[in-house]
Amino acid sequence: MKRDGNSSAPSHLQRQLAAQIVAHIENNGLRRGEHLAELALAEALRVSRTSVRAALQYLAALGIVAPSGPRRGFRVRAPATALAKLIREGVPSDEEALYVKVADEYVRGHLPERFSEADMLNRYGIKRGLLLRVLQRMSREGLVERNPGYYWQFTALLKSGKSHDDSYRFRLTVEPAALLEPGFLLDRKWAARCRREHEAVLAMRPNQVATLRFSDINADFHATLAACTGNHFFRHAVQLQNQLRRFVSHSWTYGLEQIAASCEEHLAILTALESDERDLAASLMCLHLTRAATLKPATGAGVAGTLTHEQGASPIQLRGSNR
Repeated sequence: MKRDGNSSAPSHLQRQLAAQIVAHIENNGLRRGEHLAELALAEALRVSRTSVRAALQYLAALGIVAPSGPRRGFRVRAPATALAKLIREGVPSDEEALYVKVADEYVRGHLPERFSEADMLNRYGIKRGLLLRVLQRMSREGLVERNPGYYWQFTALLKSGKSHDDSYRFRLTVEPAALLEPGFLLDRKWAARCRREHEAVLAMRPNQVATLRFSDINADFHATLAACTGNHFFRHAVQLQNQLRRFVSHSWTYGLEQIAASCEEHLAILTALESDERDLAASLMCLHLTRAATLKPATGAGVAGTLTHEQGASPIQLRGSNR
């Protein structure tokens, strides 16, 4: 993974406009060197030229566009498809933003175990339709249960050190065994896409990694391998663990070394599976989960705090990394 100086985190508007500009480049088939007119983009996106310029500066820092020269705007640098996809998909919807906010505040102890819809509407100043969509999603994921009336309650989540350890012991039992199932059949098209995404992450600079929702890539890796068994029970068990861990880990902090190590271990597992060496893949999965289980909350931080490892790392805030 490339190492150079960190930059300040982009605003939500910058990320949103950057994603729309990437889509504009792709949808219009713009090639390397083609000019990006600020005025045309501002009119197309219905925002100010100042906002468009800030988004283009952000994309320039990511290497997706480049300045054309003083007062000449920007030009396309033909980004790698995998990187462009990660940037484009890294912009949360209103529903995702609320989901993350609820997760963060619950894990930090700012929300009660039982709450009413009125309490949440007043707390976040949102419309009831948005709240219900998020609560229904959380209910499907086994995170909350509906009580009589307009009350909801959080279910048992991975909020303690013991539940963290229990979760990894369960995963160590299930996930390596999934790779040895008689019906396991690797989805090679997915494997190729997954490899490209992981290689794109390893090629990122720190300011690019800060935009990444690595939890989505990680969850997709573990859930899809379980789905390759063709066994509903393996798939369901891994999906449930992904959902539980994703919800409680939105505010966790990981270092660059941790992200790189996770990507490299995933790629090693993929390589073994592509060669039909499933015994080796299962052993590598055991090692991967065992190493990930050594990540512990810093003293006094709780499970939601900064995670530490015996090998030092420069911290970068990542939304919901859940190796």
